[in-house]
Amino acid sequence: MADTLKWYSEFYAACLNPPLYAAPWWLNATCGDKWSAIEVKDQGSKTIVVFPFYKTHISSLTAIITPPLTQWLPVLKTDPSVQYSIDSFLRSIPKGAILDLTIKPENIFTNPDQGYRVNFKYSYVIPYQEAKEKFKLKYNEGLRRNLREAEKNYTVSDANDISTYLELCKSSYQLKQMKSPSWLDSIVPGVVDALHQNKSGKMIMAFDKGEPIAGILTGWDSDTTYYLSGGRTSTERGSSAHALLLDHAINEAHSRGHKFDFEGSMHSGIANFFQSFGAIPERYLQIRKFTGIGKLWSLFH
Repeated sequence: MADTLKWYSEFYAACLNPPLYAAPWWLNATCGDKWSAIEVKDQGSKTIVVFPFYKTHISSLTAIITPPLTQWLPVLKTDPSVQYSIDSFLRSIPKGAILDLTIKPENIFTNPDQGYRVNFKYSYVIPYQEAKEKFKLKYNEGLRRNLREAEKNYTVSDANDISTYLELCKSSYQLKQMKSPSWLDSIVPGVVDALHQNKSGKMIMAFDKGEPIAGILTGWDSDTTYYLSGGRTSTERGSSAHALLLDHAINEAHSRGHKFDFEGSMHSGIANFFQSFGAIPERYLQIRKFTGIGKLWSLFH
């Protein structure tokens, strides 16, 4: 791990504007010591592309997956013009019963060979525009009405209350009749701390007369602010407060000269909510492969 961290950190430092999800400290916070990276080399044995990945266990099965709180795995290149094949990466990655990776495609991206399940997933992004009023005009009328009411009733401020934030996140999962991820309590506190230490993210909460009713966590790199996670109470207050927090985060992203990435959701209601801000879909790929007993596991998951 120490050797991987050293050469990976050196390659990362040589890249121009690397994404948040590629930062060694981000990988340490989300994966602990269970992440590694694959190098793709040219004919002269020079490293041209690097892919990080997370190797863990799911139901005692070896799994190669995208890290928690990470929308997609980054592709690191010191030369942006370099072309690569995803098969070079997939052939080099350690074997596991479960392979489930999300990767951000590029124009030169080619699908892997047969044997992998490939699906498109979508994020929702507000591109940066110099005039803030331009993207505000794309908010739908229902959202604008809710924001006007929320601004009258709730206050927004930076927060560091991890325990309250985690309870709000769990409340949101219950609202969607979903079980909260097993890593929520163990991963989020370390991620919040790493974001603060690297001045690359923050937590904000909305309060109704001093009572916290919604919270979100954002992170950023050189050109994008990401909505990493969030939670709210199950009441209507929580819904409008959550929208207010996102509007607040979008304003802050604009002040940094950033686009705002809501990240993806396969839940139609959440996708529609993101699009109510005028966000446009950007696709990325989910690549999956199951071997051995992993095939049986996949039938039930």
